[in-house]
Amino acid sequence: MTTNPTKRPSGYDVLLSALRAWGVTTCTGVTGGGLLHFLQNLEPHPGRREEPRGEESPWFFTLGEYAAGFTPLGSYLATGGLGCCVATTGAATKLLSCGLSDAKLHDIPAVFLVPLCSTKSQGLSPLQDTSPLGSNIVPQLQAELPGGVFVLDQPATLIPQLRRAHHRLQQSKPIVLVIEPNLLKLPSGEESCHFHPLRPPEAKPEDVRHFVKTFHAAAEGRRVVILAGEELARAPRAPRLTTRLCEQLGASLVWSINGANGVERQNPWGHGYISFGGNDAAMDVWKDLGEEDVLLVLGACPDEYTVNLQPYPAGKTFVVTSIEDGYGQLDGSFAHRSRHEFHQWVTPLDSALHALVEHLEHSPPRTRRASPAPANLNHTPRLPPRPGFVDLRQLFTRLDTRWAPGTLGFDDVCLSYKDRQYVTQRPHPNARFFSLYRGSAMGNVLGLCIGARLASPDSHVVGFTGDGCFRLFAGCLSEASHLDLLLFVLDNSSYGIVEQALPTILPGIQATRRHTQLTPMEFGDIARACGWVGFDLKPDLTNLDAILSLHRARAGQSILVTVPVDSEQVLGLNPRAGNL
Repeated sequence: MTTNPTKRPSGYDVLLSALRAWGVTTCTGVTGGGLLHFLQNLEPHPGRREEPRGEESPWFFTLGEYAAGFTPLGSYLATGGLGCCVATTGAATKLLSCGLSDAKLHDIPAVFLVPLCSTKSQGLSPLQDTSPLGSNIVPQLQAELPGGVFVLDQPATLIPQLRRAHHRLQQSKPIVLVIEPNLLKLPSGEESCHFHPLRPPEAKPEDVRHFVKTFHAAAEGRRVVILAGEELARAPRAPRLTTRLCEQLGASLVWSINGANGVERQNPWGHGYISFGGNDAAMDVWKDLGEEDVLLVLGACPDEYTVNLQPYPAGKTFVVTSIEDGYGQLDGSFAHRSRHEFHQWVTPLDSALHALVEHLEHSPPRTRRASPAPANLNHTPRLPPRPGFVDLRQLFTRLDTRWAPGTLGFDDVCLSYKDRQYVTQRPHPNARFFSLYRGSAMGNVLGLCIGARLASPDSHVVGFTGDGCFRLFAGCLSEASHLDLLLFVLDNSSYGIVEQALPTILPGIQATRRHTQLTPMEFGDIARACGWVGFDLKPDLTNLDAILSLHRARAGQSILVTVPVDSEQVLGLNPRAGNL
């Protein structure tokens, strides 16, 4: 969109200028109502890779609001770039809000744009009433996102509001832009507007030096254990640096579900995932932590699926995080999560980790060095499935040997987000996998995959979902039919995570009171009707290689694979069941 230099820019001109400066290239959602005047400035997404368009406005990709709410998160996890999703006036805002929750809980910057009904209609019972007399949508959003909701309803305050929103995005937090459609059509009162691109936070050298010096002194004569949290996935040099750090300290390394993306597979001290879907070797290391040990947490990760509601148990805990006042902090600190002595630094992880490694190379501490990790990180026997089902151990193991370079994967809220990491044990050099487990909104995977594909068109995008999750996004499959996605549906005709946890939570419960069974569906038929290629994976996996070859060939169609799964095959740990 071009602006006439002889007239003052409208509110929409200012808003689009901010989105362009922030690097937003695609908006997703559904048109209608209060979005019409905004979306008239956006071209439809062509569904294929395009050359950069300079100062042009973002593309618009039509997608149902529930799935659209997760696309900015997929974009960010794929590339670190900012994404935007939109909902039309009223109830559709709530369809976006599951994605908004996960963006908050995982400290992911993203733009959620929603309109109000006209202020002139207040008290007149307007359609989709968002006023205090109707859904009262602004206080609802503010309750979940304090300080992150920006109401753009006054031309004179539009630019200051967007600058404050920019600051929130810089802090790795999502924002909600609430527009009053009629008022944004008016001139903004500014002759021109200019917004800066989002920039990564800068390191504070004095803070880094203090961290390095304090940690070095604490590590002398002690055993050190390192926990790789999910923030570490955002540090480009992290995998190699964590290996060097483990070598210098002789430190055992464990990691969270997403923190694995900051770890090298060949790290000799890598003991695996902890807690939910965790590996036996990693849990042995974690349970052995005590008052004589030092814990270094790289990218704070104190959530239930990582530490199971327990405090950090080491005698001295050091947390390095690049996010100020991130999720889980109280009064800007994770100190309340530590049982004993605690230190925290807020500084970019990449530079802090590099400075620590460089320092230790010149001044190695005398630590109590751990033994390298065993080749097999699991030692608890696991039974195979009943006949006629795919053995998930074999499936995830086979896939782990075949991921092509540039693979981006996402686990929905299904058995995969517990069992995949348990089976594969270590991160893959060709693939990065993510799970939005903190909010655990079922059915997030399609939106994540679409967001990743639009942001990173050269990547191989793969998703794992369950037959329960599938029901939440099935109506949006058609819009993704041409995106070359690969989607595995784990079909056990039940809510498998709950089914497996019930014997722990409610031992002896009657089968009729479980409420976990699902009506069987023909997922392949549904996919083919939506323009996808559909396959049923054979229990012996004999057609798996052909499926993967077709996906890598980029044939122009997305692929859905139905995987017959036995809900009685229990693989990964689920400590949360004991909390229920």
